[in-house]
Amino acid sequence: MRNATSTTIQSGDAQTSAWSFWLWFASALSLVLIMVVVATAWAVRSTLNEESRIPETGSRLFMRLANFPELVLTAIQQVQSQFEGDPLPLLMDRKEIEKAHWVRRFPAPEDSGYLLFSGVDPAAKRSVVQIIRIADGTVIARWNPDWPAIYAQVASKGLTHVGGPNVARAFHPVLLDDGDIIFNNDTSLIRMSSCSPRPVWVLDDVMHHSNDLDLDGSLWVPSVSKDGLTENPWLNDRIQDNALAHVSTGGRVLDKQSFARILRNNGLQAMLLGTSGHQLNKDPIHLNEIRIAQQSGRHWQRGDLLISARHLSTVFLYRPSTGKILWHQTGPWMNQHSADFVDDQRISVFDNNVVSGAPKEHAFLLPGDTNRVLLYDFDTGQALQPFAALLAETRPITITEGRARVLPDGGLFVEETNYGRQLRFTRDRLLWSRVNDYDAKRIGMVSWSRYLTAEEARVPLQALTTRHCPANTSAAKE
Repeated sequence: MRNATSTTIQSGDAQTSAWSFWLWFASALSLVLIMVVVATAWAVRSTLNEESRIPETGSRLFMRLANFPELVLTAIQQVQSQFEGDPLPLLMDRKEIEKAHWVRRFPAPEDSGYLLFSGVDPAAKRSVVQIIRIADGTVIARWNPDWPAIYAQVASKGLTHVGGPNVARAFHPVLLDDGDIIFNNDTSLIRMSSCSPRPVWVLDDVMHHSNDLDLDGSLWVPSVSKDGLTENPWLNDRIQDNALAHVSTGGRVLDKQSFARILRNNGLQAMLLGTSGHQLNKDPIHLNEIRIAQQSGRHWQRGDLLISARHLSTVFLYRPSTGKILWHQTGPWMNQHSADFVDDQRISVFDNNVVSGAPKEHAFLLPGDTNRVLLYDFDTGQALQPFAALLAETRPITITEGRARVLPDGGLFVEETNYGRQLRFTRDRLLWSRVNDYDAKRIGMVSWSRYLTAEEARVPLQALTTRHCPANTSAAKE
């Protein structure tokens, strides 16, 4: 009996000892994790400090550690997307983003225009491009990109987008007269026919943000460069230089001009290197729009370029034929997008109006601030807000991205990109509002759609109507 009791006691002591060990181990592991988090936070802050004494190798390691949780979340979403079939990284919870003042008012019989839509489509369960007739909401044509086929042609340079088809986006599609489209996916430039989901061509060169047609049918697209700071290897390795890429509709780079070099050649190197921005932000320029002057005005000539540099909060007027910056202005816009020519003396700017680097809940300087659309008059030097009252009612607040176009009839088109909402105004009222609903609980991302007037869409639509696709291709027309 004593031996049985002794054995029981010894067994209980062993269990207690095991539990004590695991409790000690868990406590020690938690303490180590806390210390790692604190040390990493301190190191990241020191890395971002211009007086940091942390070696370069250590700085890169700590920055990678700081990004690790986000990478884990992205990986989980990608795996979940594969099982569920939904593009989870491109979907937003309606409860989290929809506001009480939102309305859904689409289609709009009064509007004779078309929406060249780019965004997540619930039927395809991925990003597509469509022409939607606004009057009745009919999809006139559809392009459903074969994303694996596209990425297969850029893998040689390591540009394959993490996550593949489930996170791919067709940014800022251009509709050509023959019915083809050209867009970028933030890593390359792609041309697609309406006859097949496979690309006509893929330009294996980093292209991003806007795509706009030149007078001769070629395109200007923001790109990247390594030519702007070659005299200083230290800067050249650490600062991303953007570029103005001139590309043919056949997918060939005609010219590429370093924007850092353009700034230096025009005596504006202080804008690039004379502040702490290049130390806190490895992407100090961040080109997001290149717009071509289709007609000469009082202050520019046909073929001049209007350029938006988000991280400089600056818009430039540039003449590529001479390499001269004719005009530039910093503010009153902050971290803007979508600069455009309006008439022979005015330009428009979609002003995100947000604070650089601030988290979403603190992105606006004052409570109640929203995105703005400014019209800058070169004759008077004033930036006015003729749509302020309309935007105050609809309250677009996209922190990044965002589009705006002042239309020929004096109205306005706005894409609130971060929240999947598109708005069309007349001069004095909201005409329609479209939310890219994915299902009852989620809203899909949009990717720089365009408003096309009936005249702008006439020739491409005629080409799409009369096009005869080869029998062995899968037509994309509805």
